[in-house]
Amino acid sequence: MTPPTRTTSFDARLVRGLIGTTVTTYDLVSDGASPESTSRTARCQNGPRSPQTVGKFLCHLDEDPKQIALMRVYQQIPITGTEDADHDTLARQAVPPGVCGELESYTLLQSGGCSAVPRFLGHAERIQGERDLLPGGYVRYLVWDKVPGEPLTEGFFWGLDDSAREDIRSKFRAVYK
Repeated sequence: MTPPTRTTSFDARLVRGLIGTTVTTYDLVSDGASPESTSRTARCQNGPRSPQTVGKFLCHLDEDPKQIALMRVYQQIPITGTEDADHDTLARQAVPPGVCGELESYTLLQSGGCSAVPRFLGHAERIQGERDLLPGGYVRYLVWDKVPGEPLTEGFFWGLDDSAREDIRSKFRAVYK
């Protein structure tokens, strides 16, 4: 069971325009705000790097709704406090996307034939248009197969009782050896 996630109204506003749209050949099927959805959004602003919001969404192949996948969307956003600034101010904040460690990892693992990670299905990048949150800013999409089961998140793990956590640890130890 995926633990409920909480998004602020600002976070939800950042990705609201993507819900129900087709991204390359995948349809997003989670909305980022409902507790039962498999999405999570976060506003990230790390030092000198440009701020971005990141969302993880359940999606399916457009032609085959049974082919379930996960999509992570990275979108450059305005610097805090400038969300309602004029177009020129926002456009000056746009910078090219940096290296995406997640993309590089998936690419390297897949090219090496690694079977211990989900199958990477593809990625795309685009530049935000004049009416988007940050004109000239980037949006990056990564899509991979959804594997069976539920993710063992930190919140879920530490919400379990001691014996359940120990059971999980022992299973990891057995597989690791």
